[in-house]
Amino acid sequence: MITQPIRSIHTTSPVVLSDRPPARDGDELFQSLEPADLRAFWDKASSEASTQEMLDNSPAATASLSELVSTIVDKKSHKGAVELGQIAQRFCDLYETLDSDARNKFLVLLSRDFCMPKGTTESAARSYMDSIAQSKDFAQSALLAHKLRDSLTPLYADLFDNINRLPEGFAFLVHLRTEMLALLAGPQKDSAMQAMSDFLMRRLQTWIVGTLDLKRITWNSPACTIEKLEQYESVHAVRSWMDIKRRLGNGRRCFGFFHRNAPKEPLIFVWVALTDQIPDNVQSILQEREQPKANEANAKCAIFYSISSQVGLSRVDLGNFLIKRVVSVLRSEMPNIEVFCTLSPMPRFRSWLEKLLTPENLESPPQDINLTDAEKQALVNCVPGAATWTAALKHLIDSRGWTSEQTNMEAMEPVVRTLGAHYLLKAKRAGSSNNAADPVANFHLRNGSCLHRVNWRGDTSYRGLRQSLGLMCNYNYVLDRIEDNSESYVSKGTIATSGSDPYIARVLSSQTKPKL
Repeated sequence: MITQPIRSIHTTSPVVLSDRPPARDGDELFQSLEPADLRAFWDKASSEASTQEMLDNSPAATASLSELVSTIVDKKSHKGAVELGQIAQRFCDLYETLDSDARNKFLVLLSRDFCMPKGTTESAARSYMDSIAQSKDFAQSALLAHKLRDSLTPLYADLFDNINRLPEGFAFLVHLRTEMLALLAGPQKDSAMQAMSDFLMRRLQTWIVGTLDLKRITWNSPACTIEKLEQYESVHAVRSWMDIKRRLGNGRRCFGFFHRNAPKEPLIFVWVALTDQIPDNVQSILQEREQPKANEANAKCAIFYSISSQVGLSRVDLGNFLIKRVVSVLRSEMPNIEVFCTLSPMPRFRSWLEKLLTPENLESPPQDINLTDAEKQALVNCVPGAATWTAALKHLIDSRGWTSEQTNMEAMEPVVRTLGAHYLLKAKRAGSSNNAADPVANFHLRNGSCLHRVNWRGDTSYRGLRQSLGLMCNYNYVLDRIEDNSESYVSKGTIATSGSDPYIARVLSSQTKPKL
């Protein structure tokens, strides 16, 4: 199938999932690869590589794809389901032989040449409006409304429908939408491509209902599944196979949702650490050696430290249901677990901070950032010639090596943690008075969690420092408050908090917030 990177999840549309019990300890994924399987794998790979070389960039292949789509969407062809399925399979096989440029060109062609049927929508709309205005025959109006809906359905809908009926068609379509989104991420706006991507998203959202199985992924899972974890992980990069083995070892868990037609490829997965307390940094999780099995019985906290979803499922709400299902499984298997909490990134904090540090604010710092005079002066003292704490902070974060000076780090900590709490609690998404500006915060708060703590040096990797100056935060899922928290956040923008973080308390000092 097509392979593309995936990202951390930010979703909006709810999905109803299957009630089938989850697979335990990778039970459904325990098939090991024998030497014969490996030989077959490499023989297949070699064959596919040979086909790729022959057909990449072939104009004839692109023309053939267009002809196959025309055949599928032709209502007058009167082809049966079996024949249409065979044509759809040929389309998928041929599409996969194209290189990236050829695929992009074909997707543009598909979005423009196979969108709305020409000449039918206007006629159907006129007939429906005339019926509403002149007739009292509601049955006739309903029939005309149905015809109008059909006229507004793009031609490529039939292509997507037939591909979805194939054994691995759903996974193909998820990757196909990933490529559409990659095109939309470019500098040029393409309304036809956006419409096709949105249409396919709604189709995927409908098709996914009742088709997902929750499975635990272990070191005994198939190698191809474990390889997907390394390939798809988008929050904390996997460094090696031993790194994966450590993340799947004692004191750790990994759960994923799998589509029944693609049982070895996770659509979304979450990493969990079992700990005795809520951690304040991810280094302690990623670098810690595997724990003795007995330590799991003493664990009090389940920490969700990374969730990744395929890009093609963007805006389809799977993360919410995944967390709730995993909580249910862990509560059943490990009654000693009392706390369900995250260790989450703050991916847009630094970009928000850089917008805050405008030339005006460098000369006259904003008054709504609640810092003590001593904290401001300590930061100013780190930069000779700086007149304000904002000017000193900008100089430090713009310079190289600011993390290596202990004095600078000690002066920066209270300032940056206060700014981080301010960002999470007060910064709102453009055009919204309720939704948090940070996408990860918005996701967890919509799900009913509490903002628990802002962590200094939570992620000291290059990516963590670049995105958030190393800040991370914890979102605490207090089980008996989830529904109330979610309703208050969605309807009023109210952010619930837990714990005793002094920097969160500073930001909340001038307003009333629910606190556990």
